[in-house]
Amino acid sequence: MKKIYWRPSKVPRIILVVIACLAIGGMGAVEVFKTKNKQAFYKEKMKASRIMKKSIDVLRESRIKKVGPIDREADPSNSGLIGLPESSITSKFGHLPSKQTSANPNWAGVMVDMLKKAKVREGDTIAAAFSGSFPAINLAVYSAAEALSLDVVAVTSITASSWGANAPQFNWLDMESVLYKKKIISNRSVAASLGGYEDKGFIRSKKKRQILHEGINRNKLPLLEFESIKESIDARLELYAHHSKGKSPGAYINVGGGIISVGSLRGKALYRPGLNLKHSSSALGVDSVMTRFALEGVPVIHMVRINDLADQYGLPQSPAIMPSVGEGDIFIRAQYNLYLTGTVLLVLLLLLYFLLKLDIGYRIFGGSHMPETTKHPEPMV
Repeated sequence: MKKIYWRPSKVPRIILVVIACLAIGGMGAVEVFKTKNKQAFYKEKMKASRIMKKSIDVLRESRIKKVGPIDREADPSNSGLIGLPESSITSKFGHLPSKQTSANPNWAGVMVDMLKKAKVREGDTIAAAFSGSFPAINLAVYSAAEALSLDVVAVTSITASSWGANAPQFNWLDMESVLYKKKIISNRSVAASLGGYEDKGFIRSKKKRQILHEGINRNKLPLLEFESIKESIDARLELYAHHSKGKSPGAYINVGGGIISVGSLRGKALYRPGLNLKHSSSALGVDSVMTRFALEGVPVIHMVRINDLADQYGLPQSPAIMPSVGEGDIFIRAQYNLYLTGTVLLVLLLLLYFLLKLDIGYRIFGGSHMPETTKHPEPMV
C-alpha cells in the first residue's frame, strides 16, 4: 500500500531563499577563483617581446644622441619611439595617443599571434609595407619574424605622420640600420619610397623632397618613384616576388596608411584592423598591394586603429610607464575554472532535486507552516 501524505502546492519561501543564497555563493566562487592560463604560442610570444624590448632600449640611446632629450610629456613611457609634433618629413597630422599605445614591447606578441593564426610557418617569407608613422609596430613585425625564424621583405615609405619617426636625422630607415648593424634584426627594408601624397613626397617643396632623398641615400636603398599609383603597385609586387624567389608570401603586413599599400583612404577603411582572412567585395574592388595579395589568397594583417587593437588584445592604452614583457591577455588570460564551475552546477542541481523533487526541503523548513483549517484543503500527494 502506497503512503499518502500532504504537501502544499507552493514551495516555502525559506527554501527559495536558501537555494538563491547558495546559487549566489557558487557564482561568486566561480568569479573569484579563476585560473590563469598561458595562451597558445606563449614561448614564441615572450621571445618576440624580449627582442622588441631590446630593440627599444637600443633605439632610445641612439635617438637621444641624434635627436636630443626625450619629451616625457609626449612620451611618458620613455620609449624613444615618439617623434616630433612637426618636422620637414612630417606627412600629416598623427594621433598621439595611438603612438603612445604602440610603444609597448608586447605588440610583438600580438604579431606572433596573428602570424600563427595566418598559418605562417618557420622559414616562410612575409611581405611588409612599413611607414615611418608607427616605428613601434614596424619593430613588432621584425621582432615576431626573428622569434618565428621568418624572412621579411619590407618596403618603407619614409615620411611619417606627427609623433612618428619624423626626425629628419633619425627616420625609420635610420632606426632599421642601427638594429641591423647590431644584429638584433636579420632583415631590413629592400627599398623605400617618399610616401606622402600619392607616394611622391612633398610635391610643392623641393627642399623637403631633398631631405627625403638624403634619408634614403644614406641608408643605401633604391628609391621607388613612379608617375602613377598603378605603376607603383606593380613595381612593389615585382620587388616582393623577386626577393621571395617567386613564391607567394606567408602573409602581407601593412603598417599605417601608405597609399600604395592600401590604395586610398576608402581602401584603408574597408579592411578590418588586424588579421584579415576573408575580404568583402568592396575591399577587393580597390586596387592596392594589399588587395592584389588578398586576391591571391595571401592572409593580410592590417595594422591600423591601434587603440582598437589594443582593446582587442588586452594591451593598455597610452601607458604611463613602459609595460613589462609578458603583460597582457595575449600571454596569460584569467579564465573560469571549469572543474569548479562544473562542481557548483552539480551541487545546485542536486540541491534542487533533494529540496524540491523529494520534498526534503519542505520536511526541513516547511513543517511549521501548516495551512489554516479554514481554508479549502489542498490536494493529497
